[in-house]
Amino acid sequence: MPLPTPTYTFSIPSIHDHLRLDCRIYLPPQPQNPQPQPQSQQRGAIIAHPYAPLGGCFDDPVVGFMGGELLKGGCVVGTFNFRGAGDSEGRTSWTARPELADYVSFYVLMLLYLHFLGGRNGNRDRDRDRVRIVLGGYSYGSMIASHLPGLDALVDLVRRSSPDTPIHEIYQIADKLSLCRGDDRPAAPRPSPTYRPATLEEMGRAADGIGRAAISFLLVSPLLPPVNQFLTIFSKMSLDAGAQTSVQGRQIPCPKPADQLCAHETMAIYGDQDTFTSASKLEKWSAELAHAPESRFQAVEIEGAGHFWREDGVESQAREVIRDWVCQMA
Repeated sequence: MPLPTPTYTFSIPSIHDHLRLDCRIYLPPQPQNPQPQPQSQQRGAIIAHPYAPLGGCFDDPVVGFMGGELLKGGCVVGTFNFRGAGDSEGRTSWTARPELADYVSFYVLMLLYLHFLGGRNGNRDRDRDRVRIVLGGYSYGSMIASHLPGLDALVDLVRRSSPDTPIHEIYQIADKLSLCRGDDRPAAPRPSPTYRPATLEEMGRAADGIGRAAISFLLVSPLLPPVNQFLTIFSKMSLDAGAQTSVQGRQIPCPKPADQLCAHETMAIYGDQDTFTSASKLEKWSAELAHAPESRFQAVEIEGAGHFWREDGVESQAREVIRDWVCQMA
């Protein structure tokens, strides 16, 4: 199942510099005969695309089949274009820091949207309204996803947001989208940036809500050294949220990718014929993470698969891995 026509198409500002980013949200189909569920957790997923200068965008077929399986598994799926891709403004950077901020911008949007959606659906229980979100990416997108800051940093950004900052607008867009019905198509809303400012109390409640989120990672064809170092000019990744503060260029440290991927449920999928990273490097990397103390990391190598997943039969195998992983997700 590839991704269908998006339910909502809209843009948000990047917390790096206010550049507009092209975004989509897909709502999973409603079951014809819904049965009572033991939990009403709001489940979502973000899939980030490969390197824009090489043609990467949210229409990439690998992004499509990843998102399609997550959608079929009941997740609200979100995709976005990094700066310089598709209709998003700007150009691809040399350090990947602006792109990291782009991902964080959409990450906050999805957290808030899922949080608001739970409230609209009547979930008021502190435990049952917990959001679960899969932070995913393919190739370059997986590299950015694995460098994301911790959830506490995002909570702090929301809590400290003021009316003239991007996250305040992102809050308003998420709130408006949560009021829309999924069958409002084909008139997909493009929210206006002009809204009533949210109060500090409202921002604080939202921050508390998203702070309870459960995080997972889904990485397809992850990039390892030296390729990922070339794409970041060998710089240490940190979040530059300059547009969120009067102190321009504010740098927020990010955890080491290995620490993140071991601490949270993580699935990495790669082929043994990847032209960007050798199978031996990927095998060593995945073994080290999987055997770390209390690790929640797992990986699947698919025989005959290259970086672009065009070989006969390999896409269906990757789909099956994602499908099984989503079913087993706590």
